[in-house]
Amino acid sequence: MPYRAFRRLQFGVPERARGRAAAVVVAALAVTLGGCAPGPRGGPDTSVVPGVPPAAPPSRAAVVYDVVPGRSELRLLVHRGGPLARLGHNHVILSREMRGEVRVPEDGAHVTFTLTFPLATLAIDEPQARAEEGADFDSRPTASDVEGTRRNMLGPQVLDAAQFPEIRLVADGASGGPEDWRVHVRAEVRGRAQDVEVPVRVARVGDEIHACGELRLAQSALGITPFSVAFGALQVLDEMTVRYSIVAQRRP
Repeated sequence: MPYRAFRRLQFGVPERARGRAAAVVVAALAVTLGGCAPGPRGGPDTSVVPGVPPAAPPSRAAVVYDVVPGRSELRLLVHRGGPLARLGHNHVILSREMRGEVRVPEDGAHVTFTLTFPLATLAIDEPQARAEEGADFDSRPTASDVEGTRRNMLGPQVLDAAQFPEIRLVADGASGGPEDWRVHVRAEVRGRAQDVEVPVRVARVGDEIHACGELRLAQSALGITPFSVAFGALQVLDEMTVRYSIVAQRRP
């Protein structure tokens, strides 16, 4: 099932006084067998889980699927904060260049995948994406604002894209089912790995698997320091909302 633009959620980041950033990061895709529907709005809060035990090795009989770039999307909503928050903007950050491999064994609890996306191709504050998110995103960042957001977000203080040009997500098992799962994902950001549990709703559509979901995630839990200026008078809030829709096609 194609991605449905979810509406209304807040997002934040200011870029007026040169300050702007939006931290990007994690979120994931997951798969298993089961009936599908778009990921439920307002999924449960999800936090980094230290030391999630690894799942059992996947079955050798696993079916392999390849993630389809362009049909898959990761959407991050980052919110502004601080006493001068009104001077900034909330932000929508998109990745449509996700690539990876998914292995689905007979026992869905042993699903595994590896997913990567490059930071250089992130789309920031596209007018259509902002319109889809409703009134909290009805301000209009200028081209200079958008460039400032990109510069600060990819810079050494936040994601350090020059040293770490991509984010990598690796899954090693899941619990739940048959439609709604929680997948154990290791997120590699800025050269640091953290374990996260990700809620996923999945479905098989012909030779494809569709996975979608939503979670809230603290940037600091992933080793990222949210951007701020003027001693925090204008800042990026630590918690962000992550939404994703993944299409993976069975390998011939």
